[in-house]
Amino acid sequence: MSTETPTLEPQLCRRALEALRAGVPNRDAVRLLTPLHKRATEEFAKALRGIEEDNKARGMVITGGFGSGKSHLLEYLRHLGIESHFVCSRVTLSKETPLSDLTKVLRSAIASATLPDRVGPALAELAEGFSADKAPGWAEFFQWVHRTPELDPRFGATLTLFERLASTDEELSEKILADWQGFPLKLSELRGALKSLGSDSDYTLGRPQKNQELLRFAFLTRFFKALGYTGWVILLDEAELISRYGLRARGKAYTHLAQLLGLNEDSRIPGLLVVSAITDDYAGEVLHRRGDRLKVPDKMELAGELPSKIEDAKRGIAAIETTNLSVQVPGREQVRQTHDTLQAVYAAAYDWQPPSLADTLEYAGSTRMRQYVRAWITLWDLKRLYNYTGETVTDSVKLSYDEDKDIEQVVADNDDGPFGPD
Repeated sequence: MSTETPTLEPQLCRRALEALRAGVPNRDAVRLLTPLHKRATEEFAKALRGIEEDNKARGMVITGGFGSGKSHLLEYLRHLGIESHFVCSRVTLSKETPLSDLTKVLRSAIASATLPDRVGPALAELAEGFSADKAPGWAEFFQWVHRTPELDPRFGATLTLFERLASTDEELSEKILADWQGFPLKLSELRGALKSLGSDSDYTLGRPQKNQELLRFAFLTRFFKALGYTGWVILLDEAELISRYGLRARGKAYTHLAQLLGLNEDSRIPGLLVVSAITDDYAGEVLHRRGDRLKVPDKMELAGELPSKIEDAKRGIAAIETTNLSVQVPGREQVRQTHDTLQAVYAAAYDWQPPSLADTLEYAGSTRMRQYVRAWITLWDLKRLYNYTGETVTDSVKLSYDEDKDIEQVVADNDDGPFGPD
């Protein structure tokens, strides 16, 4: 991200303040309030350079307390990635998007994908006006798809159709893009389209093959690179939701975390960089107190899971347990700097000079930056709108790491096997 100080345009400042009021930082907020977590941003920039140089990089796990600024930092990293010409996605893990289900994670990543040079849904934008002749890495990508035996032949078939028909058949193009995200194109329709090109005998097609989830990430990452982008950055927020799954689903989630982070160098996906944010007490509360560090691998072994997946689960657990990238509680000087910046932003947004609050809120080492920011904005709103000098009261939030039956039921509804297909 550019280090230049952005112009304090009123509209930009108001958008940033609305996002900060809601506690959901957006592009404007991170442009105006640069995160103070230098080490994490340096490691991220180093990982981006690694992909630019040799196409591979190990992912990162960032820890921090509730309200410490993890989401703000991820948003900042997203814009660093965009400025380095990466396709960037932001995925908030939830009941609807559990880390135990890679297909849902991929669909969410595609839905949120941002292109550095276009506005709109990423895949649809890339399909519009597509020409293989203008895609610098297309020939290499096309060969990889057709020479990788692990890939379902549907990828080669749909890629051939995309190359030949994407610019002329919008409906078919949409169905192909959906197929790549795990919404299978009807076999009869796929065969019919291939027949229209005289390519129906080139592919042996049947029901969609299982165990293609990670290959979908690899396929789409290479697709982005073939069209000239440096790679694909995926930022996973609120990974602590893993604790709310049942034991079986937690095993799958740890396994998928390791796979996406590329912790096994032999299976690392070229061009993909994944960063995951999780609460800083997760390791103590879940991996140790609840016992996931030992219980999850034991459960997987008893269920007859493949040794490779058990090892990946251990790697995922270790990544959370040993990460040294943390979002620290802000120091006194950092709080004052943020206050002064936010005061200037508020003044520009409403053409009204807010009073200084730097000395009115007592500094405490346990107070999160989000608490300071929302308190300042609230007090200024009250003064500007009602000429009322208010006070703020904050309560500590205690996160629950207990299993949630509702979440587990949603996860279990999509499970098929001891740990299901990857």
